[in-house]
Order: sequence, then C-alpha cells, then structure tokens
Amino acid sequence: MNKKQIDNLSKYCYDISKILLGLAVVENLLADTPSWRVLSIGFVSTIIFILMGYFLDKKEANKGDTH
Repeated sequence: MNKKQIDNLSKYCYDISKILLGLAVVENLLADTPSWRVLSIGFVSTIIFILMGYFLDKKEANKGDTH
C-alpha cells in the first residue's frame, strides 16, 4: 500500500471508532433499560479501531523518517 492509502485507511479507522462509540452511547440513552453489554462491546470495538488507526498512522510516519 502506498502512503496515501495508509493515510486514508487510518483516517477511516478513526472515523469508524467514533461512529461505534456514538452508536453505543446513543443506543443506551434511547433504550428503556441501559445495557452494559452493548456499551462494553461498543467501547471494546472503539478501542480496537482506534488502535488500528494509530498503528497504521505510526507505520506511515515511520516510513517517512530518514533517521
């Protein structure tokens, strides 16, 4: 993958993590009885996508280093 593709994929992962967290929180706000299971799954999947975006971003940054 080239630099632009890695950059776009890391941004996509960050965006997906924001959407997943928002959905988990909003679903619990709208539900009659809040579900810790749904909120936990939302947080875990958010963390996974944030880490994927971070490592892809770090990989791209390391490619550009000339040290």
